[in-house]
Formats: sequence, structure tokens, C-alpha cells
Amino acid sequence: MRTRVAGVVAVFTVLCGLFLAGGPTAAARPDPGAAGHPAADLKLTRDDILTRARSWLDERVPYSQSASHTNRYGTYRQDCSGYVSMAWGLKTGRWTGNIMEVATRIDKRDLLPGDGLWVHNSSHQHMALFLRWADTAKTRAVVWEEYRTGTVASERTWSAERTAGFAAIRYRNVLEGDAKTCAAVNLSHSRYPLIAPGATGELVKAAQCLLTAAGFGTGAEGPTGAFDETTASAARQFQAKAGLEPTGTVDAHTWTALLARGATPQVREGASGDAVLRLQRALNAALEADLDADGKFGPKTTAAVKQYQGARGLDADGIVGANTWAALQAGK
Repeated sequence: MRTRVAGVVAVFTVLCGLFLAGGPTAAARPDPGAAGHPAADLKLTRDDILTRARSWLDERVPYSQSASHTNRYGTYRQDCSGYVSMAWGLKTGRWTGNIMEVATRIDKRDLLPGDGLWVHNSSHQHMALFLRWADTAKTRAVVWEEYRTGTVASERTWSAERTAGFAAIRYRNVLEGDAKTCAAVNLSHSRYPLIAPGATGELVKAAQCLLTAAGFGTGAEGPTGAFDETTASAARQFQAKAGLEPTGTVDAHTWTALLARGATPQVREGASGDAVLRLQRALNAALEADLDADGKFGPKTTAAVKQYQGARGLDADGIVGANTWAALQAGK
């Protein structure tokens, strides 16, 4: 990788971006004629930004400094700057060297979902989308990013040391007012214990978002993390529809049914994607399987599927087909 500094060509080790004199080589340069590509930099809510950003996670877009990815939001290069440019709805993609044309520095303590973390110096150029803090001290950031060759767009938790090395930036066209968005809520947990009215925390937020996605709203304030009567009512309505006892609490059966919702393609070892991610979450709820919810169907997921199938009187072949999905979505 080469860049011109003070007229001298120098070689730098960088995390993201391919650089030449005057800027990146097609870095994050979109195809303005692509279907869905913005004709001008978009004005977006935070939910808009995170919905766009999640699309590359769901599609498992691999990192590349030369390839471009096209979906309903346009065509952008598959590196860190291309990813942020897509999420922010930029007509002309920026790179780490000129992203501040469309962004403003903010205090790191003021970061909200959809803001950016950015570094650009002689040895390190990278940017990522901020999602949430991993700790109450606000030292470890959870981000969505295109990281490096051999990885796909994904969620990562940065160490405090790494987080400290980045500046916080905010897209100038962000429309404020919807920071409480389900797009920023973590749905992947190793365990899903029973929660009931009076409970608070991240698991309550997850349940509220899952219930809302199922069509049973938990309040206009978004995922508050407080298990109130509105949340209990939504849980009872979902349970009745799913054929579960309408207790108004969220137990293992309810968690399993909520987490398994969605399309039901046949998946087996070697598969990857959203269906596998939902399967892993549902198995963690049903069995306390302690699976890494990474969307990759490996041997540990196969073993958990066989365990689940055997315990439910299904053919324990490790292949998730219609019968296994039906059992999961019924909360069994």
C-alpha cells in the first residue's frame, strides 16, 4: 500500500483502505447509476443508518479493497470506508482522509448508535460505526465494521486501548430523535433466563425488540429495558398466538419461539447467514447450549441441533428442516 507524503512515496501498514497520492484508489467510490444509489448525500435517522448498516452484516459482505457490493442501497466498495459511506447514504464515498467533509468531531462520551469511530494517521487508517458501549464506564466500544481481508462485515467489541485510539465523529446529515432503536440492541446472549414484570436490563430490551418485530408493540419509547405492563401485555398476546400459556413473562419457551421467528430454509453444517444466527439463539434459549451466535453452522451447532431434535422426538440428524423449525417456532 502506498501513499505520497510531502512529495515522497512511503509505505504504511494500514488496517483499512488502499491509498495513493491524492487519496484512495477508488476507495468507497460508488456507482452513481446503481439502482437505489442516492443522488445526493441522504438525510437519515439513526434507525435508517443502522438498518442500512445491518444489511451488510446480514449479507455477510466480505472485506475487500477492490471489490464492490451492490444491494438495495447502491454500490459501494467493500472496505471500512465503503461500509460507512453506504450506511450514511453518501452519494460520493469518502475515505479516512476526507470523511470529515461530511462529519463533525464529537466528545466520545456523546456517541450514539450510527455515529463513527475514526482514525487517520501515518500508520493507521480505519473507521467503524458505533453501536453501543460494552461497559458502563464507556471505555469499550461495540462497533459494526468491515475489518480486514478474510473477515466479513460484523459486530466486534473493541478493547479499551483500541477504543481510546479513535476519535468520535458524527454524520452532519443525521436526523436526531430516534436514538432508542432496536437496531442497536444485542439479541445474541449465551443464556436467556426467565424475565418478568419489574425486570430491567439488556435482556428486557432484547425481548421488547423481538416482541415488537413479531407485531406486538411494547411502547412508543422503543426498547426501554424496563419490563412494564405494556411489555407484559405484548408477551401475553404473542404467547397466545404461538400456542403458549399466556403468562406475561418471557420464559425459555417464549424466548425460543421469539428467537426462531423468520424464514425456515433447510440448514445444516457448513451453512451460514441469518437463519443460522436465529437457530443458534433459539438453541441457546431452549437448551442453554452456550453457542457462539456467529451465524456459522459448525460442529458445535450440529451437536446442539441433534440434542434438541432427540429431546423433542424428532429425527436427530443434525439437519434443520421444516419439522425442527416448527418445533422451535412453537417454543418447544
